[in-house]
Amino acid sequence: RGAPNRAVYAATKAALDATGGGTANSVETDTENGATYEVEVTKPDGSTVDVRLDEQYRVVVIEGDAEDSTAE
Repeated sequence: RGAPNRAVYAATKAALDATGGGTANSVETDTENGATYEVEVTKPDGSTVDVRLDEQYRVVVIEGDAEDSTAE
């Protein structure tokens, strides 16, 4: 479920702005929590979060990724 290149760039920029920097690990389309895009970001402190963005690249929610990895 990849996003088009222009959307990937815009979503990555918005997510990194929201987290204060870091590294975007993946960008995909998403429907959870009313979001359009989900960007997984490793923040400068080493923690990983999922940044969910709407179609205008505004933050819907930022969720910690660590808890989710054990939920399955």
